[in-house]
This record gives sequence, C-alpha cells and structure tokens, in this order.
Amino acid sequence: MKKFVFNNETEGIYPLTVQIINYIQNIAKDIVDDDAGFRIKTILIELLTNSLKHMGDDVTRIGIDLKNNKLYISKQDKGRPLQINTRQALLTWPLTHSKFAQNEIAIYGDDFGTLKGRVKNSNQLEFFTEDLDVRYINKETIMGLNEHYGLMIIARASDAFNYKHKPDTGVNTFTSIIELKQR
Repeated sequence: MKKFVFNNETEGIYPLTVQIINYIQNIAKDIVDDDAGFRIKTILIELLTNSLKHMGDDVTRIGIDLKNNKLYISKQDKGRPLQINTRQALLTWPLTHSKFAQNEIAIYGDDFGTLKGRVKNSNQLEFFTEDLDVRYINKETIMGLNEHYGLMIIARASDAFNYKHKPDTGVNTFTSIIELKQR
C-alpha cells in the first residue's frame, strides 16, 4: 500500500489529488477508464474535504492499494471518532452494545436517496445508499439529516465504503473500494 500525507490545509487538496491520481494511473493504467477516473477523483476530494472539516491540526494519511482489480482508497486520521445523530440518540464510535443492537441506521437523506449504515460491530460501519421515490417521502425526514452529505457522495461513487475505529490507537479509517474492469 502506498501512503500519502495530507497536511489538512485547503490549498493542499488539489495538488495531493493530482499526485494520487497520477500514482493510480501508473499502477492501474489498463483498468482505469473515464468513469473510474471520475469516481476516484470524487472520492479523493470528498475524503480530503472531510478531513479538513473534522481533523484539525494533525495530518491525515491516504492509502492506495490495488488487489485483484479492486482499488482501495483509505483515509486514516486520529480525529474525533465518527458521530451520527439519529432521531433516537447520538451515536459515537466505539458503540456500546445497546446502541448497535439496531443493525441499520439512517445517516443522511436528500431528495434522491438516503445514506445508511449497517453496523458490523462496535467499531465498524458499512455505508450504503438507497434511492428514493420522492413522491412518497416526508420532506421533514429528509431535511433533518444534513451533516454527512460528503459521505453520501463517497458511498455513491464507491462499490463498497466503510468506516472502522480502533479505540486502542484512536485511529479512524474510511475505506472506499472501486472495482476496476479490464479495458
């Protein structure tokens, strides 16, 4: 896995995105088409923007790995653990056993869909999206979930997207997986 360091400064987003994309094009030149390239760029920009918003002064590490035509893009930091404010409770990782008894949680919603999380264990969440038929949606429900729009973008651009928190080290890891196809 190749690692890149982001200093969590706004002016660093574009140059680091270009550097990482160039690296990916080098290691996966025959399997990154225009669609995958757009998805990769979108995911990188959102991960780095998320880091600006939640990380503070410490650095963020971006990892890139290619295995069996699957591109793994991970963001690691030691910022605050993920927090999701549901209608019932504020969820903070690691979850206590009583809070993760509910397997699926709504994280964000808009006129087009909902970002949800599937709790895998007290330290891990798997993101997924559901498209909505807006004719049947209560607008108050959608408008009440607005904090995690960037995660929705990443989840839609990824074939798989998850979060993992390591309480012993304080490391948060978001990992996006894109399945690349031979051209």
